[in-house]
Amino acid sequence: MKKVLTALLLFLGSHYLAVADDYFPPPFSAQYKLYARGFSIGEGTRRLYQQPDGKMVYEARTLTTGVLALFRDDKIEERSLFSLIAGKIQPLEYSYDHTGSKKQKHVHITFDWSAKQAKNTADSPWELTIPEGTLDDQLYQIVLMQDLQQGKRQLSYTVADDGKIKVYSPIFVGEEKVRTDLGEFNTLKYERVSADKKRRTTLWCAPVLYYLPVQVEHLEKGDTVRMVLQSLEGLK
Repeated sequence: MKKVLTALLLFLGSHYLAVADDYFPPPFSAQYKLYARGFSIGEGTRRLYQQPDGKMVYEARTLTTGVLALFRDDKIEERSLFSLIAGKIQPLEYSYDHTGSKKQKHVHITFDWSAKQAKNTADSPWELTIPEGTLDDQLYQIVLMQDLQQGKRQLSYTVADDGKIKVYSPIFVGEEKVRTDLGEFNTLKYERVSADKKRRTTLWCAPVLYYLPVQVEHLEKGDTVRMVLQSLEGLK
């Protein structure tokens, strides 16, 4: 259960957004509840906005709540700083901080596009040569929304993570209705299975909300954690 919770927490995470690309999602702030074995175990917020200097930020914050908070006071904060160039995301800096648990984790990656290098300076440092179009472990979520808005259905993302180049390829499963605190949504259902086949993450993306995932499930070692949209500002 611990690994499953951590994996789903990782998935989580305004000013006027001056973007000419009609397919790029506008600013939003989304709040989610996390459930496992029929209990509410956490809450999370994801936010997309533009800084005064024109650079853009996608950030997530997740906390354990309810009964689980009595045993684990986990907090995960992620922040992606990026530029939007001709409608395409170019990551500049990524940070990840997991505190409150016995195994705390910290990541701080900078992207040097002139040298085609990504460098992590926190915890276990690493440096990696990256191809054009590489994303951080969080930004692929926004590109997925953008791709679906453009009508793409076959998806693939190159990600710099843990000193490696990884490829995330969510597979379209079908259409499905999902009930949330905001009502029922028609969604496109996508599934991503890890390279070792030990983990599966399923996303339900709502077309009326720029394909924001309104529900996410992560399955690992027989345990499932589910994240469901609770409230939303923007995207409507």
